[in-house]
Amino acid sequence: MKIKYLLLVFVIFFSSCNSTEKSDKNTTIEKSGKDTIVGSWTLSEVINYDKANLDMDNQTKATLANEMLSKGLMLYFYPDSSYTVIEDDNIKNGEWSYLNEKEVKYGNNKLKIEHFDQEGTMRSMLVTIRNENDAVASELKLVEELEKLENYKEDPFYVANNKWRQRPLEKETNAEIVSRLANYILHNAYLLKSAYERNDVTVTFKHSQGIIKVFKGGIGVVKENRINETWKSYFYDEEDAMKAYYLYNSYLGKQGVIRATSTRDWVKDNYEILMKLYSKIQKRKGDAIEVLNKQNS
Repeated sequence: MKIKYLLLVFVIFFSSCNSTEKSDKNTTIEKSGKDTIVGSWTLSEVINYDKANLDMDNQTKATLANEMLSKGLMLYFYPDSSYTVIEDDNIKNGEWSYLNEKEVKYGNNKLKIEHFDQEGTMRSMLVTIRNENDAVASELKLVEELEKLENYKEDPFYVANNKWRQRPLEKETNAEIVSRLANYILHNAYLLKSAYERNDVTVTFKHSQGIIKVFKGGIGVVKENRINETWKSYFYDEEDAMKAYYLYNSYLGKQGVIRATSTRDWVKDNYEILMKLYSKIQKRKGDAIEVLNKQNS
């Protein structure tokens, strides 16, 4: 009896040691998608482009995979079931939902979770994404953003912070133009805040270029002949876009710059400048509308 007991203790001890040794290496997370998919994900590897297509040769697949990787893909799945996808220079928002424990639907796409991996502090997931329009199903590796924001609703790419991208179907009122400009300013403020929270070395405005010019010592405006065309396209027409441009410029004074009260952290300083400007426009929206009314007369 004692021999059997000692043998059982040895087996348990050996299994425990072996399990500890494995946990130090890369592990696969077997939790369901419902527990783990919420977060910000970036494409890091195209493992198999259009994997079900047996007629496509390997060279063509490799070329298309490289194109997909160079265009880039970022997926933001938020806790309230909203999502944002950034692919190439296109940004789309909407709602995502579970089809089952391992499948998620967003827009015209279905994402199937193959498995999650944990390597040190980095979490990734292997997925198959199928586009319902062209039926292409590719196997991809997505890597999660390490630092989550304290408030996901302050993520610059959260749906409510991208209303300025929603193209109107008809000519907008001056009040609507003011709201569109204010939302654009808020979006840029949150770009700076998210970089500050995450201690990012760089701040990228790649997907948000418009009329705001960011200096290390303040906030300014881009020259009229260098306004980003995509930014203009979010308005009903160029006339409405230029109304917003001149309104924004009117807040910058004669020098065309709002200078920071330096805390030696230009990211934080510029975030506070834009938040103050956003609050000013929100609180005194009537004044902003009046500025545009005078432009019309």
